[in-house]
Amino acid sequence: MDTYGSLIDKLITVDMKMWTNQEFLYEVRRMSFSEFENKFTKTTESRESLFDSIKKCCDLNVQRSQLIDEVDEKLVEMFNSLKGGEYIDSEKHIQRKHKTY
Repeated sequence: MDTYGSLIDKLITVDMKMWTNQEFLYEVRRMSFSEFENKFTKTTESRESLFDSIKKCCDLNVQRSQLIDEVDEKLVEMFNSLKGGEYIDSEKHIQRKHKTY
């Protein structure tokens, strides 16, 4: 079972990896379509690289969302125990992410 510190550590690690991978997305965003075609569609290797990079960015975002939920759950658990067992409705305190994919 994770502690508060270990969850925060995991979240920071994923955030740092996301930040590094976001640089790739910003690079693509700054490209014209012809630059994009030249860099990513000419060879199978370049298409695979593009796919791997996009997939990694998506996976990291999902991990980040899951970790945020775990931290929220852990905080609700802590508040419940601090209130002497009085129940706090976690659905009011944990905002689940809505995925559109």
